[in-house]
Amino acid sequence: MSTIEIRKSDITDLDTDAIVNAANNGLLAGGGVCKAIFRAAGYEQLQAECSKIGHCDTGSAVITAGFNLKAKYIIHAAGPVWSGGKSGEPRLLHDAYMRSLELAAENGCKSIGFPLISAGIFGYPVDRAWRNALQACTEFISRGYGIDIVFAVINDGILEAGAKALREIAPRYAPAVRGDWKTSEMPARHDTFILDRCFTPQQMKKLRKGNIPQGMEDKWFWYMEGDTLFAHRSWTGYCIYRIDFSLDNCHVVTVSREPEQYKCTSIDEDRKSLNKLLDWWTDDPYDHYHEWLWETADTIKKAGTSKAKDKLMISSQEVEAIFFHSPTGPHGYLSNWYPSPFDLDGIHYCSAEQYIMYQKCLIFGDTASAQAILAADDPKIQQKIGKKAKGFIENIWAGLRQLILLRGLLGKFSQNEELKKKLIDTADAWLVECAHSDTVWACGIRINERWRFDASKWRGQNILGFALMEVRSILRSRQ
Repeated sequence: MSTIEIRKSDITDLDTDAIVNAANNGLLAGGGVCKAIFRAAGYEQLQAECSKIGHCDTGSAVITAGFNLKAKYIIHAAGPVWSGGKSGEPRLLHDAYMRSLELAAENGCKSIGFPLISAGIFGYPVDRAWRNALQACTEFISRGYGIDIVFAVINDGILEAGAKALREIAPRYAPAVRGDWKTSEMPARHDTFILDRCFTPQQMKKLRKGNIPQGMEDKWFWYMEGDTLFAHRSWTGYCIYRIDFSLDNCHVVTVSREPEQYKCTSIDEDRKSLNKLLDWWTDDPYDHYHEWLWETADTIKKAGTSKAKDKLMISSQEVEAIFFHSPTGPHGYLSNWYPSPFDLDGIHYCSAEQYIMYQKCLIFGDTASAQAILAADDPKIQQKIGKKAKGFIENIWAGLRQLILLRGLLGKFSQNEELKKKLIDTADAWLVECAHSDTVWACGIRINERWRFDASKWRGQNILGFALMEVRSILRSRQ
């Protein structure tokens, strides 16, 4: 996936595959960015190679070696001199960026560093220069070539103008900033510790991008200012962690100790939790939903079984309920996808899902698909095969599926003592599968949506949940 980043940095310090020189037509060492690049690369050797090329048209670019720079290549782009905008300057500037990116792609570059071309001594207005630059970059990325683009800027005013333009023109590439979400400062009651951890450049890039919450289960808003990361709870805006990154990989972490904001008082637990969060945050892509499941499961584990039940409203009556969704999430053992080997009619099954999908295919005479389901270990694949059963008739399946489900669940829980105990220990709680897209087996509501607590708001039939409750009753009566 391509990225666009605007960074306060000297362009000669970038470790991108290529950097771009704001060149003149004669490819001579000039002033500003051009002078800095010639000096860092090695004046004599770079000038000798440029002299061999001899000339670069305005709106075009040429490429040379990077010599003493970290970058392997230098791409020399000749931008236009601003003369009021009526001499084709926008088109020429656009072409200079596009040709630079094309040369980078032709030479196998996966990253490139730009100055703001023509905005220096060539007099191009900064706001217009940013707009032209970002439009060209997003146009190139839309062609399907993956490349990381970095704009290196020293001047704070130009940096601020670039950040504003990026948010307007290409918001998907803009990093999160403090004003993107509600925030509160780190409280006076806080603690500090050292986090000894090494981050790759790619991981740091993920952290610098930040995260603006996208859904109810997205529990964190974080952003970076300089080399400091601020992590806030999305629902409250409380600042829980501040990380001051250090080049020696001994990062200073400040953590809230305000009881109303954050309950933990152990540095060892803080360190463990923060490392786990950083694993999620630097993953590609960031999976906030499963991070939420992990945190929720951890909370339930600490709370104990007696506190793990929610309240559900059914016809103005309040009952205890247990909500579940993913086999790896809270109460995941209730899911049909949960690994739970059992045998029925001389056939071994690895999960209830495999049994149900196998029986579905047999009912409609699709023995080939039935055998394929038995050969598959992944419930996702088993379900995919079962959904395409040949000869399928909806009305027949609607009449038989709950009977098949009950038999499969009895096999699952009666042949796995630990799972049987867990199911019986749910006592009389209502069992509810949550899935927005499933209006048959589940209640049709996401596990993080408050409507799950009101049965009148359900969109689905919750067949799995009710079948589990019946199996629980059967197992309890057998005891």
